[in-house]
Amino acid sequence: MIRRTDTHADLDAMRAVLERVYPLFDGHAQLSVTCRADAEDRLHDIGWLPDGAKDSDYTVINPEFRGTVVEELLKKLPFPYGRTRLMRMAPKSCLSIHADSSLRYHYAITTNPDCYIMFKEGDTGTLRHIPADGHLYEMDARKTHTAINASRKERVHLVICALDRE
Repeated sequence: MIRRTDTHADLDAMRAVLERVYPLFDGHAQLSVTCRADAEDRLHDIGWLPDGAKDSDYTVINPEFRGTVVEELLKKLPFPYGRTRLMRMAPKSCLSIHADSSLRYHYAITTNPDCYIMFKEGDTGTLRHIPADGHLYEMDARKTHTAINASRKERVHLVICALDRE
C-alpha cells in the first residue's frame, strides 16, 4: 500500500525550503503549495475539499514555492498532480481514520521511526513508516488509513495528490 518510487529530490534543499516557509503555517497544520486560482487564502487553501472542488482545481503553484526544489520535484513527476501541501503533524497525535479518492505521494521532510501510516484491514491494521530519505513514496490513500505521530517531535511531509486516477 506504500511503495518507494524512483522519483527523488535533494532532502537538504527541501529542508531549507521548509525552514524558510515554516512561519507561514501561522498556526495551521497544513500549508498549500498549490491552490485554486480563486482562493481567498492561497497559503491555507487546504484541509477538507470545499463542496464542488476537486484535487485538479489546485493548478497554481504559490510564489513561495516557485523556483525551489519543491517546484522542481512537481515538474519531474511522471503523473499529473493537483492539490499539493506541506502537512505538519504534532507530537503524540493521530488523524481521523478515512479514505481518499486518489493516490497520494508522500515526501518525508522531517520524521522519525515513531511516525506511521496505519492501514485498516478488517479488525486489524498495518503500520508503515515513510523515511526521510529523499524519495517520493506512493500511497494508496483510497484504502482506509490514518497517520500517527507517536513521537515527541513534529513530523512534516510534502503530500501530492495524483490526478491520473481522480
